[in-house]
Amino acid sequence: MVFDAQEARCRFGDSHTTVVLWQRFEVAHRQMFDSLDGALVFLRNNMFRPTRTELHIHRGGHDILITGEELAQLVEMQTEPEA
Repeated sequence: MVFDAQEARCRFGDSHTTVVLWQRFEVAHRQMFDSLDGALVFLRNNMFRPTRTELHIHRGGHDILITGEELAQLVEMQTEPEA
């Protein structure tokens, strides 16, 4: 299955999301957001230099983990202009 960043934003945009930024020595910084969009804004503006980044989308009692190339696609996606 191919990851579609636009589809993920449509489906999970209003879902509570936790960003986990891993640093050296496996120390993690967790930041919670009320929406996926809020988490993505945080990641775009983040000055941290983590060794690994994870996005945990809380949906229906489960966490959906997004990392790596899929996470990069979400972060790089341009926000559509408001009509």
